[in-house]
Amino acid sequence: MNKNKRYFSKSFIYWIRVLNALADETRLQIVLKLLNQELSVNRLADILGMKIYNISKHLKILEANGLIEKRKEGLYRFYNVTEKLKYRLTDDCLELDLGCCKLRFTDLEK
Repeated sequence: MNKNKRYFSKSFIYWIRVLNALADETRLQIVLKLLNQELSVNRLADILGMKIYNISKHLKILEANGLIEKRKEGLYRFYNVTEKLKYRLTDDCLELDLGCCKLRFTDLEK
């Protein structure tokens, strides 16, 4: 057994994945839009000026990392941030406390 090999806790790996998902500008913009309201893939594509296919790829990454969830209604899929993510937001939704660090949305360019 290699004594130099490092093992990380599941919690640590989870936060690495969350930070990696939020490190992409498009995914961060999606999360910011979903903080205020539930949106469909089509509406997100319109708001961000992107193709539905590209938005869907980013949504899958965010969903796989537990940041957003989807609700099906007929042929449409509506997305919202998860309760776990909402729990880590300040009341004014301007700061996300990840435990390891804080992400301030006021520091982002509009």
